[in-house]
Amino acid sequence: MEQNRAKALAELHAALHSPLAEMRDAGLKRVKDEGDLTTVAELVQLRGATDEEAVRKQVDDILRGLKLEGAGDALLTVALEPEHSDQLPALLACLWECGGTAEGHLKTLSTRCVDMGMPVMVEALTLIEELPEWVEDEGDLLEAMMVLQQGIEARKGGNSEPEVALLAMMWKALSGRERA
Repeated sequence: MEQNRAKALAELHAALHSPLAEMRDAGLKRVKDEGDLTTVAELVQLRGATDEEAVRKQVDDILRGLKLEGAGDALLTVALEPEHSDQLPALLACLWECGGTAEGHLKTLSTRCVDMGMPVMVEALTLIEELPEWVEDEGDLLEAMMVLQQGIEARKGGNSEPEVALLAMMWKALSGRERA
């Protein structure tokens, strides 16, 4: 049974990366029924590799509708990998829409915000504002706050007032999740 499942999953992942549009499209249709958490990374890779806007939209729709337990965490883990940085704003939007959270990845997300600027900051702010009242990993929380503060300081005095404002909003939202 498990061997059959692994074989079916491998075939699905191969179909997603097929050079034949018909096979890729058939794979995309099968994802909801046959995919698992490893399929999230395959979808992100497909999204980044394609030049077809229709395929990106289809992948985004699938990612927005993820209902697998742990899918949000799998999506954020893959999205934060450096090779997917060009897709990060869109992937963060998908994460928010599928009900995912940034918890457990706050330092890395904050670092990407500081490094990448406004498009990532806008999407990350939404995720940060939706964090639970108390964040479990206080070390991750404190490190994220430190990264944001350093980003604010580095941008002061330049033409980065909107970025400074967004970073400050993120810092304030995170500081509200710190346990007393």
